[in-house]
Formats: sequence, structure tokens, C-alpha cells
Amino acid sequence: MKFCAIPLMLIIVLSIFFTGCTQLSGTVPGTPAVPQTNLPTPEPATPVPVAAGTSVPREVVTVVHQVSLHKDIKDSEHLFSLQVPEEWYVKTYRLNIADNSEGLIYQTDLVEDNVFYIQTFAASPNQDLAYRDQFRKWSPSPTETTVKINEITYDRFESATGGRISVAYIARKSSANERGYSSVIVFVADAGNRFKKEDFEKIVASFRYFSGSDASSMPGEEIARTNRPYKPPAPGSGGCGCGG
Repeated sequence: MKFCAIPLMLIIVLSIFFTGCTQLSGTVPGTPAVPQTNLPTPEPATPVPVAAGTSVPREVVTVVHQVSLHKDIKDSEHLFSLQVPEEWYVKTYRLNIADNSEGLIYQTDLVEDNVFYIQTFAASPNQDLAYRDQFRKWSPSPTETTVKINEITYDRFESATGGRISVAYIARKSSANERGYSSVIVFVADAGNRFKKEDFEKIVASFRYFSGSDASSMPGEEIARTNRPYKPPAPGSGGCGCGG
């Protein structure tokens, strides 16, 4: 009986042993994650109103620069042409020159009262020097440069003071036309004239000489001649006064 009990006890012990191992080695199921489907939706932030700043309206001043249509004019005797505003009435007259002046001098008034004019004379060294000496007396002292426009070489003088600009172009003797005429172009620009410096410069840029054979075919109306006597420039007007 003792021998029979021992195997029975072994069987019981082994059964208990294997049963415990099975329970310990089993997989404990994890807790599934709960889907977050009912989370509250964040509300958009309410914009904070910003007080509008008060601004004072600025006055805008518009300056209208009147632009005129241009016309061609010419002097078939002195062989030059240029373009001027169509409303300008341009005329040429002979100056009453001083006894020591060489030859004849003609003045073409583009704008009266020596605001804008051309003086035409037989090219000579003495006459050139007379013009240069006169313009160098401008106050303040002018800036002198050399420019070339339409194959004409000029000595250019410019003096500016208080919004008033005086400009003179003296054509060099080497640039005289085929009849030996040379030209001096003078203008004064200031706030009192609706035509500005750049308007006058464009007119100067249109000035050119032509040959006698081309005189009849050159476009433009002939500049009128008048017997008007020479009017000396007012003091400080920027006029040359050469030959007067």
C-alpha cells in the first residue's frame, strides 16, 4: 500500500506543478484604448476690435504744366530754323548798334522784353569776346560749359539766383553758317513765366542752320520783319546789351 501511495502522490504533485505553470505563462490581455471621439471642438478666438486711428486728410496740390503744340519757323536770309509754341508771334529787327561794333546785328524776339531772344551777327572774334565779357558779368558768376547741338558748338553760360535762371549760348565762329552768320541765344526763366527752363531748352535744341540752297524747301513759316527799334535790357534782366 505504501508503494502504491508514492506514485499517486507524485502524480498529484506533477499535476499541481503543470497547472501553475500554465497560469503563469498565459498572456494577460491589455486594456484597449478608448477612441476620443467626443472631445470638445475648440472655439475660434474672438478678434479684439482695434480702434481706428483718426487721420487728417492731406491736401494734394497738382501742378498742371501746360504743353503747347509747336510750329516750325525759319529765317531764309540768316539761314536758321527752329520750333516754337504755335501761339508765339516771332519777329526780327535790326539793332541800332554802337559805332565800334562790327557789321550788322539782328535780334529775333521769341518772348518779348528780352525774356527769350536770338541775336544774329557776322561772326568775328571781337564780337564773340564782347558777348563773353558781358555774360561773365552776370551775378552770381555764371557756370561756363561747352555743348554741341545740331553740329553747332556753343559756349554756354548759366547763372541762377532766387528762382531766376539766366542762360546764354554763344555759337563759336567755327560753327557759323555758310553766309558767315553766327548766333547768340539768350533766355531768362523764372516763376513769372508759364514756360519753364526745360521748355526753353527744348527750343534751343531745335535751333539749326541750313544752306542757302535749302532755304525754299525748309519747312516752316518765315519769321516776320519789323522796324521796331532796339530796346535795351532792363538792369539784371540777363540780356546781353551787345551792340546797343
